[in-house]
Amino acid sequence: MLRRCNVSGAIKKLPGGLLNLPLRILSFPAARALLVCGFIWLLGFSYGRLFLWRDPHSAYFRSEGVYDLQYSAARQGEAREFISQVTAETKGDGAKPQPKAGPTPAMCAAFVTVRRDGDVARMYMADAVGSMLSGLDPRERAALSVKLLFANTEPARHPDWNAPWVKALVDDADGYRGLGKLETAGLRQAEEDRDMPLKGVFDYLYIIERCLEETNAPFIAVFEDDVVFSGDWMARTMRGLQYLVRDHKKAEGDKDWLYLRLFYTETHLGWSAERDWWYNHLPLTLLMAAGGSGTLLLLLRLCGCGGRLRLDWVTIAVVSLLVAPGFTVLAFMAGKHNLPLPGFSLHHNVPFGPSDSALAAGVSAMDKNACCTQALVFNRETLPDLIKNLRKRERGQTDTMIEQYCDATGLKRFALREQAVQHVGLVSSRGMAAKHTKSVWAFWFEANKPEAVEKTHRKVVEEVDWAMFDKMAAGP
Repeated sequence: MLRRCNVSGAIKKLPGGLLNLPLRILSFPAARALLVCGFIWLLGFSYGRLFLWRDPHSAYFRSEGVYDLQYSAARQGEAREFISQVTAETKGDGAKPQPKAGPTPAMCAAFVTVRRDGDVARMYMADAVGSMLSGLDPRERAALSVKLLFANTEPARHPDWNAPWVKALVDDADGYRGLGKLETAGLRQAEEDRDMPLKGVFDYLYIIERCLEETNAPFIAVFEDDVVFSGDWMARTMRGLQYLVRDHKKAEGDKDWLYLRLFYTETHLGWSAERDWWYNHLPLTLLMAAGGSGTLLLLLRLCGCGGRLRLDWVTIAVVSLLVAPGFTVLAFMAGKHNLPLPGFSLHHNVPFGPSDSALAAGVSAMDKNACCTQALVFNRETLPDLIKNLRKRERGQTDTMIEQYCDATGLKRFALREQAVQHVGLVSSRGMAAKHTKSVWAFWFEANKPEAVEKTHRKVVEEVDWAMFDKMAAGP
């Protein structure tokens, strides 16, 4: 009892001002402004942690979960069901023929596939072709000639060499044709030595030339065998090509283009010194944010609004020196691809930018920092010179060589704003470690929802001028 009385007495002896200190601090406009803005900043930070974690350049990026197959798993399921159905329909005397390319395909779509070990890796090719063809509109399938190169010198080693679905679905599937003994021996040696810089370039050019020689398709697409396609990939690709054929030269003059990219990874599209001046001069950006906000508040005070807004000198200092820089940093923490600003992200349909027609077509220029060769659709007219260049150089990383060629010649490069293809292969045909193959990833692809994609598919397929592509493929 004595101790309680002493404590009570001690409290009574405290200065009344000390107990009222928080209230006294909050009586200042600057303190209230700092408290309110700090609360809003924390709300923004919490929002970022919850929703802005996919961008690999965001402060909130989470590697846990971002590489999980979500939409890709749904498409793999659809692909396997489709392949199983086709396989069942090929058996017996009443085998049901599957639709294939029409007389004037607009695109020759080629896969280069090699044997990979492991149960998961053995499914890559079937998942790729199955997801490519599953759910296509008849007009889409007629516009597509599918070629498959089994790029082992002994193609029977590939698990899909004699698969029934290959003959049923693919327009042309074979190993190397028309090679001399010396050329075949050289390829076999490169295969045994795992000399992928040499063999990779050879295979890439070989399948492109097969498309050029055996079809009149105005567009040649080359795909790796460890990819998964979105359900609307063909419709969105053709709509993008329609823009490049009809509108690109009007907007860009006579600048020609080499390819339309269906896959890219945001890993290589972070803040860059060339394009992101504000980020690369962050101290100056923060100084300008502080100076700009301070100037604006000072003008409000001078014009008579300061009293109503309680803009005393301390409040102006707090807001300009602490709040404005703090929110500027918060914006950059969101990551480049989470900011809906022109020139920043390919994932936001910003209603202003270099070309409204390109925006409507879902196409964006991508002349820098592009990766990789998982899914490129080439312009037939510009391919011959590329082939000469790569054949002369003979060996290297194919994607790097293509980019260097475009830089030297000034050819434009484009990409679908929202990737239509995902790279799912962790077992590399080039012997790369899983941590490197994992970085070749479309971070927003897995956020797609099957129902929404199918809705887009039905809409976009009607926006394509299929007759125009028929005329292009038919020639003069």
